[in-house]
Amino acid sequence: MSDAIGAMETAFGDDIEVPARILLGPSLFMPGRVGDRTGVKVVSAVPGKPFGIVAIFDEEGACTGLVDGPTITAIRTAAGAGLATRLLARPDSRTMAMLGAGAMAYDQVMAVREVRPIGDVFIWSRDRTNAEVLAERVGGSAVSDPEEAVSVADVISTATPATSPLFESAMVKPGTHINAVGAYTPEMCEIPPEIVRNALTIVDDRAAASEEAGDLLQAGSLPDGSMADLLAGRHRGRQGPGEITFFKSVGIASQDVAAGVIALEKAIESDLGTEIG
Repeated sequence: MSDAIGAMETAFGDDIEVPARILLGPSLFMPGRVGDRTGVKVVSAVPGKPFGIVAIFDEEGACTGLVDGPTITAIRTAAGAGLATRLLARPDSRTMAMLGAGAMAYDQVMAVREVRPIGDVFIWSRDRTNAEVLAERVGGSAVSDPEEAVSVADVISTATPATSPLFESAMVKPGTHINAVGAYTPEMCEIPPEIVRNALTIVDDRAAASEEAGDLLQAGSLPDGSMADLLAGRHRGRQGPGEITFFKSVGIASQDVAAGVIALEKAIESDLGTEIG
């Protein structure tokens, strides 16, 4: 996860290209460029069918390797939230609320723990069994009400397919940092509009967020900046310990390219890679 979070610094940098994703039949095609590396992710758009692959190409256009799509998606999504947490959350953040216990949730917890001294993790899911399984896996506690977790959290992460806010804005403590990665269409929404309008809001990509970030679109709100702005110093980030900060991610292909590159490099270093052809 540490390597993946480091890779996100280039994924959200200024030297990237992220063309619009394309839906062809049951597959979603996401091309991207990071520096002199390019890549494309092809994943199933059919709910409950986690199929897909990421292909990485070098500066001459040669394919350097293939990475499992669902695996790299979960890791790079979490790593993006981890980087945002490192840049925006209070340094003394120790309590985390994880809303959602699906395929993305474990890595979300690991990413936040990588950058902040998180002790207590409270997990909520509409499926109580899923929450309990994840709680046991990460050493956290399952709760029955999302607001039970939110009310005590220094960092809130959401990864659900919700179409309405998961909690009341009044339950969020001053100084909390929020990562929202579940809503990736205009019809989806996880975060209360009052929070979106009043928090310091940072997005992974302005263009993608303007078309896909339901949390912002439904609140009628524009972001204060992007991850590229934070990394380049064009935005100062958190201005005080009481400010609520909000990172909204819809996911962009440069994340897949950057994460795929580092995954392949690590595979070669550890002799786990398999040569093709």
